[in-house]
Amino acid sequence: MKAFLSHSSADKESYVGIVAARLSAEDIVYDEVSFESGEQTLSEIIRGLDESTVFCLFISNKSLDSEWVRQEVDGASVRLKSGSLKYIYPIVIDRSVAHDDPRIPQWLRDNYNLRLVTRPVIAARRIQQKLRQASWAKHPKLRERESVFVGRNTQIEAFERRFDDYSQPKPVLSVVSGPSSIGRRTLILNALRKLALVGPDKDFPVLHLDRHASIEDFILRLLDLGASDPSYADLNLTERTLDEKVAISVGLLKDLATFKERVILLDEGCLVTFERALAPWFVAIVNNVDLAGRPLMFVASRWALNPGSARHLSPVVFSCSLGELDPSERRRLFARLLKIEDITLSNEDFETLADLLHGFPDEVFFAVDLVARFGVKGALDQSHEIVEFNGEKASMLLRPFQENEATLNVIRLLAQSEVFSVEFLCQVFKEDLLVPIIGDLASEHVCELIGAEGEFVRLVDSVRDYVKRNDLSLAPELRKAVNTAVEDDIRRGNWDDYDSSRVAFLVKNALANGQDLEPRFLIPSHMLRAIKELYYDRGSLRRAVQLADVLLAKERNLDPQLVQDVRYYLCLVLARLRDPRVLDEAQRIHGDEHHFILGYYYRLVGRQRDAIERLTRVVTGAFVGVRAKRELVEVLLQMEQYDEARDLARKNYEENRTNQFHIQAYFRALVLGSNPEQHLTQLEVLCAELEAVNSERARQMAMIGRALISARCVHDYRALDLIDDAIAAFPRIIYPVLAKFDIGLSFRNEAAMQDALRRLEALVDDGVNLSTKTLAVHRAYLAAVQGDLPTAQSKAAEVAKHFTDEARARLLQKLTAFATGAPARTGNGPHASL
Repeated sequence: MKAFLSHSSADKESYVGIVAARLSAEDIVYDEVSFESGEQTLSEIIRGLDESTVFCLFISNKSLDSEWVRQEVDGASVRLKSGSLKYIYPIVIDRSVAHDDPRIPQWLRDNYNLRLVTRPVIAARRIQQKLRQASWAKHPKLRERESVFVGRNTQIEAFERRFDDYSQPKPVLSVVSGPSSIGRRTLILNALRKLALVGPDKDFPVLHLDRHASIEDFILRLLDLGASDPSYADLNLTERTLDEKVAISVGLLKDLATFKERVILLDEGCLVTFERALAPWFVAIVNNVDLAGRPLMFVASRWALNPGSARHLSPVVFSCSLGELDPSERRRLFARLLKIEDITLSNEDFETLADLLHGFPDEVFFAVDLVARFGVKGALDQSHEIVEFNGEKASMLLRPFQENEATLNVIRLLAQSEVFSVEFLCQVFKEDLLVPIIGDLASEHVCELIGAEGEFVRLVDSVRDYVKRNDLSLAPELRKAVNTAVEDDIRRGNWDDYDSSRVAFLVKNALANGQDLEPRFLIPSHMLRAIKELYYDRGSLRRAVQLADVLLAKERNLDPQLVQDVRYYLCLVLARLRDPRVLDEAQRIHGDEHHFILGYYYRLVGRQRDAIERLTRVVTGAFVGVRAKRELVEVLLQMEQYDEARDLARKNYEENRTNQFHIQAYFRALVLGSNPEQHLTQLEVLCAELEAVNSERARQMAMIGRALISARCVHDYRALDLIDDAIAAFPRIIYPVLAKFDIGLSFRNEAAMQDALRRLEALVDDGVNLSTKTLAVHRAYLAAVQGDLPTAQSKAAEVAKHFTDEARARLLQKLTAFATGAPARTGNGPHASL
């Protein structure tokens, strides 16, 4: 497959030659490398067009006046109609050419996006992506499926009323809110086509902004579109004030407006915050007088604007919300997708499957895919998966690829960042293997292609969260390939040529690995992501503190919400380090996060009563609620309040059965409580679910779980052999050793307990985090088993003073029971850990 580069020779040196140099000679038809010496130019043009899959037209004043270019365009038009040419790709490279210049053929103006791309490096990247798209022809129904749209009449009419209201200017910003996968972007496209703001076959650049992105990321995403000259390194954004960054953003948007360009922004809390208001810096942008009346930005937002904010911004902002599809809309979407797939169902089978659908479009897509893969009978036999889809979406979307290690490797890498450019992925994987995998993943709704020409890839939210949450880490050889690609990029240092996703990944990895970069390359959100990675991946926590302090020293130039996020993760790191500085930093964090941070710290340092009080306040919080419930389970387990822990752990587990931490917590609540034998079947199921997650962490949890079942339910001494196997498999992990102590305690096996305690002390000496209070409780139990009750009570006293009265009494009762040889009434020890 080749791309024909149609251009004026006058643009060769300044632009087209630079593009050609960045593309492989085998991939292009370009006069200097393709046309044979001595041959007639016209015949060479005809041969080149016949060999090409993509026709790239570089539009400038010179090329529009070129007779050769006109002949090339006419030849491309003929071949497009015959089907021998797959794509026409016009690129405007001259600012003085208007998008409606009459010299541009009418069929090009009507049917194609005429985008200004001032930087040749970006044009080369887009052309390469067009060639990759041609290889996705085996997914011809993908585009057709993406364009299916049903219902949503209320929202379409709301768009029409606002845009047809001549009493006020057209809104600069339109916000469509709703949960992920509800169809926000599809609604935007169809509304704009209905309003004739975009042609039937034209599309928009799609840019992504995650929860931790800020104005610097907004600027970088706009630079990716190539309509403006500066690079991000030239702008030195870390040294700019917020007002200066707003002015830069407005200038970039004005460049887009020149060509009537509009952008869709997939927003996960950057532009419309969880407080349901626009970020203050974004308000300053949309209110700028230079953008008035220009409908430039369309936001697919996770959060809906609150009514007060929407009314206040109504002259420049339009907003509406999307809910679930109603029953009629579900059936219509189901029927249309079946038609695209050429599937015919009987009325009875159609109604049976349609009745299982709820309100999310991706559930309907999943049901159709199920029929396409397994046939009607197979889909009916597996119809329970449709019912379970919303709760276990990620694992079901991944199921077709569970035996395909090459595809799973791509998915695992995609989960390492919010967005990847296909160009960077091709440095890690062989392009001829990668491109069809991306096509398969997009067709199965595991990932989506965004950007101006689909040159960026992102996993859908549910899959990315699943992979990250369950620690499905990169295989060693893949991690080595990624590290090599990162090191090569940093060594080359072509920062002006890298897209924003590539810069984000490079900077995050460099910072997390202890490298220092020039300040002009450091974007605050990239540093924040490095801090998060160090925290969640248990990297150098002191390095995370250092990066946070560097950012906070520049607080006056940063978005206040980003400052809050940095301080929040700084506090998590300090809490894990048991550093009392967290108590001071937490005073600068407001709302639910303040209480969660304190509750988390109090749990880690053994202040259980205080932890319960703080965590209970925020179990329904928007961002911290899920984690607060998990932390509350941990506190209750530590205090041996197993019944309370079990009920809460079960609820967490049932809400998300694929979360390895929820599975683990529920398992512990069952196995550590009284009469664990009665829960044997459920415990076996939970262990099997951990094994199915297939992460290193889950494998460790499952090995510990099997040993605990053997000890607590079967009362088999082979449990000690099983836990020794887990210790051998994970020699640097503390949890199997904690479990060995508990198993030894359950058998009153003093030698096993002493071995475990010796290992714990060695790990602590080697730098592994473990509370001194946890060690004190273990020493107290060992003393009790040895019959030394006074020593046991003395060692437990310091820890127990932070317990509730009930928990303190229970601990002392158990120590007495172990010291006197009487059976303990509940549980078997401090807290057997997975």
